[in-house]
Amino acid sequence: MENTSILNGYGSVLSTQVKAESASKNSENNYTNIPVFNSKSVNNDVFEKNIENLNEEFQLAQDKQGFFGKLWDGFKNITGLGLSSDDVENKIKQYESGKITYDEAIKSIESFEEKQNGAVNIIANTFTGLATATLAVATGGIGAIFAGVLIGGATKMGIKTLDRATNNVQGDALDAKQLIKDAVSGAVDGAVSAATAGLLKAPVAGQAVKESIKQGVIQGAKAGAISGATTGAADYTIDVALEDDKEFEFDDLLITTVQNATAGAVFGGIFGGIGSGISQRNLNEKVKISHNAELGAPVDNTAQAVDYIENFNRSNPNSAILESDELTSMTDTLTQLSKKSEQLALRFDSQVDEATEQINKVFSDKTEIEFLTARAKSQKSIFSKLAKKSINGSSLSDMESCYDAIGDAVGIRLQMKSLDVSYTQEVVESTLKKNGINASFDDFIRYLNDDTFSQTQTGKMLSGVRDEIIDALKTKQSQNVVDQLTQGIKTGKIKITELNNYGSELTSYFTDAQIAQIIDAYDFAIANNVIGNDDVFKIVSQNKIFDGGNYDITDGGITQIPSKIDDEITISVKQKTSSAIKDSGYTSSQMNTKHTLSDGSVVNGELQIRGSRVNSFADVEHIPYDIRTGKISINDSRYTDIYKIIENMSDVDYANYNRYLSDTYKALRMKELGLLPDSAKLPEISEYINDEIISQADLSLLDLDGLIEISKRGH
Repeated sequence: MENTSILNGYGSVLSTQVKAESASKNSENNYTNIPVFNSKSVNNDVFEKNIENLNEEFQLAQDKQGFFGKLWDGFKNITGLGLSSDDVENKIKQYESGKITYDEAIKSIESFEEKQNGAVNIIANTFTGLATATLAVATGGIGAIFAGVLIGGATKMGIKTLDRATNNVQGDALDAKQLIKDAVSGAVDGAVSAATAGLLKAPVAGQAVKESIKQGVIQGAKAGAISGATTGAADYTIDVALEDDKEFEFDDLLITTVQNATAGAVFGGIFGGIGSGISQRNLNEKVKISHNAELGAPVDNTAQAVDYIENFNRSNPNSAILESDELTSMTDTLTQLSKKSEQLALRFDSQVDEATEQINKVFSDKTEIEFLTARAKSQKSIFSKLAKKSINGSSLSDMESCYDAIGDAVGIRLQMKSLDVSYTQEVVESTLKKNGINASFDDFIRYLNDDTFSQTQTGKMLSGVRDEIIDALKTKQSQNVVDQLTQGIKTGKIKITELNNYGSELTSYFTDAQIAQIIDAYDFAIANNVIGNDDVFKIVSQNKIFDGGNYDITDGGITQIPSKIDDEITISVKQKTSSAIKDSGYTSSQMNTKHTLSDGSVVNGELQIRGSRVNSFADVEHIPYDIRTGKISINDSRYTDIYKIIENMSDVDYANYNRYLSDTYKALRMKELGLLPDSAKLPEISEYINDEIISQADLSLLDLDGLIEISKRGH
């Protein structure tokens, strides 16, 4: 029998004669059901050589598979998705049994190798994209794209080199041409991934995890498709440019582009959804926004005004509003302010989410942060503040003046983590050793709490290193937060008009150096026109602010500090040290902020930064003070059981109560700094106020636990 074609010596053996004899013709003269001729019966030598060649080509294709290639092939073998090595083996067996031609068998091997190479390339592109996209989201801007080029080139070259290093082809890992090709294509991949990462939006505080996952899938798929298509086209073009024996084919370019775009969309959607879901869950655990469920409920404005005046008269007998005309006029004024307070409460509540998101972006690294909580000022608090200002002579005739008068309309609290006692002990002991002081960690704790011990020889030596130790501990707890704060000031992400660092030199949160760092950031923002230089930056702190020891800021006065950035400007700073320590020992670092919102409006806010232990106490410690000063009315049912106790307390007893509060702040602060273990007992109120004057039952309402329980009552 005459062979009409042997393709390249290994082709299918099929004569036109056999084709004609073995075919059956249908009515349309088209050949159907043509059986494949068994080449073994035609030319056994050619057939054996074909089998040998198929096995060799298949083995070579498998030898080229490294870690990622084998992993992908294993996945296909298990799932049956795509052309796998098992499928190729079946094709070879089908050729042996005469079911397919040699050409079909060899093409299955070539297709397997091509698809494996493409899959490994897509895997490398995916990891490169993830690495650079994560970087871009974290840093942003042109710098991220430049970094993406470097990270992308290194990442892809590393992944592809690892894959080749784990295959069975000697010397393949360090192929110079392949290394260059991987580095160049990886650089392109990195730049594109960094650029398209702008489509990935950061999670928003308070959003549902399900909604965040949905958005993440959509955004990830879009970014992945764009990035995949671009990198696929770039990879093919680079491959053609650096391979001598490869010619440019538009069809191949299109196929590679579509394959990478599809893979990018799939993987981008998967990773985008997973990443957004995890990020949103973590964010929701760290960021908590409270909205008042009673907003919009009707308020008896006149009753609120009358109640406030009655309470004011009780607390201020020497300046009581008693005259009939004055009483009527003030009642009318406060009634109108009560109505305005209702509208303001709704407005502030609608602004708290966006304002919180601004702060959340400033403090994106929450490594040292326990929680970030936020809420808008309530109607009662708004009215109380407006009423006080009005009685003191402020003109609050229109809504905008009332709006501006609320300096803490949006309250955001950032709670920092506490230090571990073992870390603190190591800091104390190393500092003592460095300074040649023969004392122990326990001695230092005793020195901080025992005035008698502080007068001993050991105590006097410890006084010389106290500030060094306390500053080191404060820095450890809060430096990460301060760094983010100052970066936010420099970039204009946060605007601060006043800083209050309440507390003693032991209990306050910010060190001298950190206060100076905040002033320097303020200086930088002014010098670079990030913020204007019209306002005075107010500081309330015990810290002694200085610049290289050249001057101290005048207490209570405005000091013009020469800019470190621009010789032609000065920074106006006003510091007050006398009001940094409250009678109650109130401890917090808090800032007055201004938030420019997307609608162009500006809302006043208050950002408080403190530890979680102090935060829980500071949230309730103000209740007795608010009763004592008339801020809380006798008619407020939440405080009925403690109102009379506080009102009837003598000045001496109230001073002793403040000592209890102050010592409790100190103990909690020491726990935060790792200077006391969690198990250490807090001060007991009975040690400060004689229970013969105020019963033990009444005192239990005024200690930490009692105030926390009272605060849980409905608002």
